[in-house]
Amino acid sequence: SFRVEGYMFCALWYVVFCLDQIYLKHVTNTVKMDSNWGRVYYSNLLASAPLIFTFAGNASELEALKNIDTSAALAVALSVVLGVAMSYFAWSARSLLSATSFTVVGNVCKLLTITINVAIWDKHASPFGIMCLLFCLSAAYFYKQAPMRADSKNDEEDEGKELLPK
Repeated sequence: SFRVEGYMFCALWYVVFCLDQIYLKHVTNTVKMDSNWGRVYYSNLLASAPLIFTFAGNASELEALKNIDTSAALAVALSVVLGVAMSYFAWSARSLLSATSFTVVGNVCKLLTITINVAIWDKHASPFGIMCLLFCLSAAYFYKQAPMRADSKNDEEDEGKELLPK
């Protein structure tokens, strides 16, 4: 049967995602930092802060951390290095691209990830799901950013006019 909960989550996610992208572009343009590393450190520090509470409240997590294998520790270290690299290049791309273009680049990366997933494993999206994804990405490909408005004499003339008559 039809349930609204899933659609509400999608709508909420979409609104938060759009606001997040616009806000992060605003931060990139207005907050001046000496290098890109400052943004990387701040964003990763803020994102990892909740992990402290996860470990502090769970003794089994601390015990697992004490008894970690070398291979597991290397996997975690590699994950951290790759995460920092992704964060660095994401902030770098945000400073060079518009919020929409950055989102399109992110979608292309998702397409590459799905392509690798289909090539390596057998547990992946259905052919119909992949066709829907390709349709969405094709629509994103044809996106063209609107041109900036040019200042004109009409703007000065329109300043004194009311939009709606009283």
